[in-house]
Amino acid sequence: MAAALDGISALRARADQVHVAGNREYNPGWHLALDLPNLLTVSEAVARAGLERRESRGAHFRLDYPDKDEAFGKVNIIIRKGADGSMGIRQDPVPELSREQAQIIEDMK
Repeated sequence: MAAALDGISALRARADQVHVAGNREYNPGWHLALDLPNLLTVSEAVARAGLERRESRGAHFRLDYPDKDEAFGKVNIIIRKGADGSMGIRQDPVPELSREQAQIIEDMK
């Protein structure tokens, strides 16, 4: 994931040089060029969240942390844009389930 962040950074530098010939009508390249910065931002956020979650759970698997960590099962990883434009990461506690939600999960077991 650290290598992915390096790759995303390199792609971001290349994306700054992207230009599309023609206009926006019937030009999928135009729309892709507009979407590219957002796609790179989401990719960076996913990689940073993956680095922060030092465990394996569901589809998120890490060779360096192959087991579940119950502490991570009780937090959400939040990524926000900082004042300097960088991504800030924090862990917020998962809100408690209502009785109705807890009952639904219990009924599914």
